[in-house]
Amino acid sequence: MKVLFQGAGAIGIAGAALFTDDHKVTVVSRTAGPNGRAAFPRRVSTFDPTDPGGVGGGHGSCRQGSGRAGGSNRGATGGEAGRETGGETGRETEGAEGRQASAGSGWSVTRVAATRRVTISDWAAAAADGSWDLIVLTTRPDDLDAEVVSAIRDISPAFIATTSQVEGDLERARAVFPGTQAVIFGPAFLSERLDSGAPAEVVRTAGNQVEETDSGAFSAGSRIGEADRGVCTAGGQGSGADREAEPGREVRFWAPAGAPRFFVAGPSTAVRSLVSRLDRLVLPVPMEAVLLPPRVFIPFVAELSVRNGSWVALKSHLDRPAKAASEAVRPRLGVQVPVFGSAAHVVLEAVERIVPIDVTNYAGRHFNRHVGQTRDMLAGWAESADPAHALRELVAALDALVD
Repeated sequence: MKVLFQGAGAIGIAGAALFTDDHKVTVVSRTAGPNGRAAFPRRVSTFDPTDPGGVGGGHGSCRQGSGRAGGSNRGATGGEAGRETGGETGRETEGAEGRQASAGSGWSVTRVAATRRVTISDWAAAAADGSWDLIVLTTRPDDLDAEVVSAIRDISPAFIATTSQVEGDLERARAVFPGTQAVIFGPAFLSERLDSGAPAEVVRTAGNQVEETDSGAFSAGSRIGEADRGVCTAGGQGSGADREAEPGREVRFWAPAGAPRFFVAGPSTAVRSLVSRLDRLVLPVPMEAVLLPPRVFIPFVAELSVRNGSWVALKSHLDRPAKAASEAVRPRLGVQVPVFGSAAHVVLEAVERIVPIDVTNYAGRHFNRHVGQTRDMLAGWAESADPAHALRELVAALDALVD
């Protein structure tokens, strides 16, 4: 399929990176300029190091081991993680995920990030590139400005997918783009845009492959590595920056290996058609499976924002968001479903262990950027909930942040 992701935010760039192996994909942004530009989103994953205890300075540090440093680092891989993509586009292999580090490679890392090259274009260039099958909206339908709406209508895609799980946004997408089949795409990955000045992560390249770790950099043989202010090399080879992201435009993301990239819900005809064409990238689910989970976790997101993004403070103030989640779920299910703070505490600790990024910092940064949407979701649920004391209290607390 030919797929456009509207908006060069974290979801759009990460989603494009996850689709790029199997489909023609472009991110469209009004700020791309007539010649476009490239983004290099980093896919964080867990690497199986030769040294189980880690390497020196923790995640992402590098060392030179015995043997030829430029030796093979390609072990047995399977499925999606083993595919490699070459060519001048700079697409990398996702083999870093699930690959055994070779003892002869001389390098050990505890965490890596596989880097994609994603093209960012403007609407005029996208329209000139012919028809597009699917446009994925990363902005709420009502928040699209008139120029973008007009550009999408001119392209007239067969399908529109909105990543917004705010209730009513699917209907709003249908109203804004009549005649186009509309569905909801629920992202099954975590993504964020790193702020300007955030610590740079390591880059190493082998041919057209680009891989990154959290800090420090290394190169071996034809590999070139880049760190914040320098590189560590092996084999006496020089090194230089393979690429450098624009300040404030660095995107990283995590997607579970083998899992779908989006959950898709909507009219059965549109869902079946997209599933047949996108295959493993999407998983069809009932509408409740897309709209119900936010009613459970968004109250906790709101509490996190109220606590200034402090994960520790959230974990010690779980009663209010638990009550709000129970209030939000009841109108959707028609029955009272208790949500317990103790259970939420267990879930939060499990997330800390499972997700291979520092979710305690990620969550605060990410959701603080979306306080307005969080507030709108809570307010909408409060209108239909009875009682809605905790929901309204959270809305008032978020409003106080803005004031």
